[in-house]
Amino acid sequence: MTDLQTLQQHLLQAMLTNAPPRLRELRGEDSADITSRLAVYRNGYRIRLRDALATEYAGLGLMAGHRFSHLLDGYAAAHPSEHYNIRWHGAGLPAYLEHALPWREKPELADMARLDWAISTVFDVADEAVLPAADLAGVPAEAWADLRLTPLGHLQILTSAYNVDAFRRAADRGLKRPRLRRLGKPRHMLVWRQSLEVRYRTIQADECAALAGAMRGEAFSRLCERLAEHNGPVKALPRMAALLSQWLDEGLIGGLRASLWPVMAGGGAM
Repeated sequence: MTDLQTLQQHLLQAMLTNAPPRLRELRGEDSADITSRLAVYRNGYRIRLRDALATEYAGLGLMAGHRFSHLLDGYAAAHPSEHYNIRWHGAGLPAYLEHALPWREKPELADMARLDWAISTVFDVADEAVLPAADLAGVPAEAWADLRLTPLGHLQILTSAYNVDAFRRAADRGLKRPRLRRLGKPRHMLVWRQSLEVRYRTIQADECAALAGAMRGEAFSRLCERLAEHNGPVKALPRMAALLSQWLDEGLIGGLRASLWPVMAGGGAM
């Protein structure tokens, strides 16, 4: 390691800790001593981390309110950035809020962070081909039972017992802080990217079961069985048809495959 690299590493460690610097290379001056000059870099670095986290966690910022800066500083102290790209520093924030005191006593914060991070990461994914609805016309009747949908790889299904989507929506639109509500039962949310727009919406339990099954590679007949468990056998097929139409309109499906039918991938790019 060169002398310059050694100096850079020593300076980095001095910035990341509150211990007095032990760098002979550092010099004070009339306007500020060594400790004061180093404090400028320490504070600047922490402000940069805080700003980057605040950008990724807009909904959490609205929910946490005046506690947000304290929350971010606590996370940065417990989890120093280890990636050359500051954008990825926030990856561990949901888990931190779930386990660290005092934040774990407010589980809505971890739920909010999970939604914010899902929205952030979905925005960055590579483009994926989507399946045109017209391609379903060529599926023979005998192939439908074994047909397997291929949802886009970046889809995320989240679950929360709080109205976290209302906070994110308010943050995105510059609206005032909504009232926090604990729901009667946990609610599922779907996060994905359609073209250049990140989208998220709540989904019913039956849609969650069917879509999660499709993501696991289950056959179309099994997806219908899952819907029958929620809606009864008579309503299962119409419900499946409605969901499939919606999934195609929203660009959630990337391709189809079945043992009696050749593999088809989406014909258009996002």
